[in-house]
Amino acid sequence: MPIVDRYIILEILPPFLLGVGGFAVLLVGDILYTLAEFIVSGRLTLQALGRLLAYKLPAIMVITFPVSTLLGVLLGLGRLARDRELQAMRLAGMSLGRLFAPALVFALGMAAVTFLTNEYFAPWANHRANTLIRRAAFGEAFPQVREQVFFRAPGNRFFYVERVDDDRRLLQNVMVYEVTPPLPRLITAREGRWDDRYWRLRDGVLREFDSEGFTRYEARFDEMRILVNLPGGIFFAGQKTPDEMTAAELRQYLAAFGREAPPRFAIELHRKFAIPAASVVFALVAAPLSLLATQGGRFTGVGISVVLLFLYYAVMSSARAVGAVGAVSPMLAAWLPNLLFGVGGLVIWARQDRWLHRAPATSG
Repeated sequence: MPIVDRYIILEILPPFLLGVGGFAVLLVGDILYTLAEFIVSGRLTLQALGRLLAYKLPAIMVITFPVSTLLGVLLGLGRLARDRELQAMRLAGMSLGRLFAPALVFALGMAAVTFLTNEYFAPWANHRANTLIRRAAFGEAFPQVREQVFFRAPGNRFFYVERVDDDRRLLQNVMVYEVTPPLPRLITAREGRWDDRYWRLRDGVLREFDSEGFTRYEARFDEMRILVNLPGGIFFAGQKTPDEMTAAELRQYLAAFGREAPPRFAIELHRKFAIPAASVVFALVAAPLSLLATQGGRFTGVGISVVLLFLYYAVMSSARAVGAVGAVSPMLAAWLPNLLFGVGGLVIWARQDRWLHRAPATSG
């Protein structure tokens, strides 16, 4: 790596790490404030609280990495600009694009780290954390979320399961209602097991109904196999929050339920990629803005960062709300903040490099 690139990245790194620590402390404080009632009442022990904060850490990092990239680039390049080091590099023949390249490479690296964290660590950790919170709120006897809830699955089927043993893959007191022409039917079973393709029900009763709702056929069975053709975790995705699902699980869920899937699942799928990309967008905005923040010291850079973050998350929240009601496409709802800030960063960059102010050549 050329010396100038190492020098710029090393200048970005300290404020970036400071941002990671600062924002992480703020988010942990927000979690503690939310759980204060459970902590004071003793429903959440110190051991459980420690586990909860550990489980929340990946999700916290997914948020802090992009915003800390903004802070690191803005303060790091701002320091170089205030001390005229960027000006000296430009006098040596380097363009703004060449000077900003290390910041963009750093942002690309953080985008990759954010995506990997959000895809492979955060969903599992979020599920564990949410389980601890539910138990604190409702007690240890609180059942799994997917228990004792009617939910719909592909093939016009409605399921109800009273008890689920995940370790043994055992279902207890199962009810399956199939809306299949010409007549619907109801299947009840004392227990069953599942794999990625089938539910195997045992000791049950099959009933078929006529057009007026009376039973026209009834028979007991020892064992029945129902084709589900979905992984067990995906089958219960209707009772699983999007932040507990990977991009692959969200795709499978959307493919299985099609247009019947809530828009928020499609939005969250696109956000799996839009949130990591925010690191690059923030760097694209912060790099040229760092040249404008040379007069006010570091506090000016911090102030600009706070304003940018407020605007970004205001646009993001508004876009998610509009997308959730179907007013815009899920892709646009997820990517709109990045598009707006990316275009804004390019415009500022162009003005700083005087691309928009070059006077046309005049003939003598």
